[in-house]
Amino acid sequence: MKNYSIYDKAGTYCDLAASKLGDAQTAVRAGCDFAQSRISSLLANFVLSEVCVLKMMLISFGILIGTLFSDFFKKHRKLVVVAFLVSVALFVYKAFQLIGDWDEVTDDF
Repeated sequence: MKNYSIYDKAGTYCDLAASKLGDAQTAVRAGCDFAQSRISSLLANFVLSEVCVLKMMLISFGILIGTLFSDFFKKHRKLVVVAFLVSVALFVYKAFQLIGDWDEVTDDF
């Protein structure tokens, strides 16, 4: 009967963990590449006006965060909230419209 030391067992577990980590890294990389290609194909269908809506949404969200610190925007918070909600609604509407146009066979819009 062989007498394995704790170092031999640790080395075995280390090698096993390294092989599993390589498999996980490959899977994560493949998933990230797939998500990036799908998002890129989704955003390629947006026209300039829809990109402007997206920018308005992001800017108004930043201003909403800024209202916590600025007295000027505290006075105009309702206007910023309305602009943010309208831009989010338009963006979500377009996103659902594009998702409805998704073709599962060709994997494209």
